[in-house]
Amino acid sequence: MSYIPLQLEQARVATNTRQLFEALEDLRAQAQSVAGSMHWKQINGQEYLYRAYSHGKNRSLGPRSPKTEAVKAAFEENKQRYKTREQSLKEQISLHAAYVRANRLNRFPLTAARVIRSLQREGIPFRIVGTNALCVYEARAGVLIEPEHLATADIDVLMDVRQGMRIVAQSKPSGLLSLLQRSDRSFRRLSDASFSFCAANDAGYRVDFITQGGGDELQLNEFERQLEAEDLTPVTIASLKWLVASPRFTAVVFDEKGMPLRIPTVDPRAYVLHKLYVSQRADRDPVKRHRDAAQAQLMATILHRELRELPSTRAVIRAFPHVVRKAAGNELDEFDL
Repeated sequence: MSYIPLQLEQARVATNTRQLFEALEDLRAQAQSVAGSMHWKQINGQEYLYRAYSHGKNRSLGPRSPKTEAVKAAFEENKQRYKTREQSLKEQISLHAAYVRANRLNRFPLTAARVIRSLQREGIPFRIVGTNALCVYEARAGVLIEPEHLATADIDVLMDVRQGMRIVAQSKPSGLLSLLQRSDRSFRRLSDASFSFCAANDAGYRVDFITQGGGDELQLNEFERQLEAEDLTPVTIASLKWLVASPRFTAVVFDEKGMPLRIPTVDPRAYVLHKLYVSQRADRDPVKRHRDAAQAQLMATILHRELRELPSTRAVIRAFPHVVRKAAGNELDEFDL
């Protein structure tokens, strides 16, 4: 079957740790309300309350009065409450990480986790596709996929060319390569050619930035024009437009240290269709073709048996051409994608 359900203790540990992390996520969604600081500033003999933000931004909240004094006191109280709550949750998560490791739930590669966290800190939109997406699906399904299906020394980071301006803005002034180097200083471009799309660290772990095709492949798209030639530029692959158009899918996984992180990927039904499609391409490396087909079959089984609660959607059907869906139906006629 190529996967096994979580044991009761594993399921308990995973659930408890994920709930703690979700509480931390909810708390951090409120971070903007306590961001920065408040201080009094004297102007022409009058004190004014100022809200200071990062990047040197300041905003006056009015002259000193009982009202602005109450505003400052409430802000500082909320900020301290936020810090206390955040620290408590982080300590509890670190404690639970030991239980995660003891139950062998720490499945996601640490290098890949650090790359993802670096991108998330900068607010860069992306989705993880390829083999690493299986870790997301197994987490939602409550199963452990056999290691031979998960083993990989690279990660594919899918970026939507339509969000190119936002990605460039969020990654400036350093760029995508610099973001990778914040997670591991040994990351270097694999090619000296302009518009290289991948980098690897000293351990040989590789990060590939990819995006959907469309238009004239011989001409730079707007995304590519915005990026620096010496930075990493997502390589264009035509069939990725189907994944970009597919629904978003996320789950909380655990890295090799047992620490949780939320990973965005594509709907597992889209994953199956795309994997089957690339497995049937004549220009695909034979070894990769066989693995693609095996991963598609595996995910189809998990969908059929474990992820039955997924809501029905026509979004995946609309994203893929009829010929691709028909070919998948011929391969997986026992399953309803």
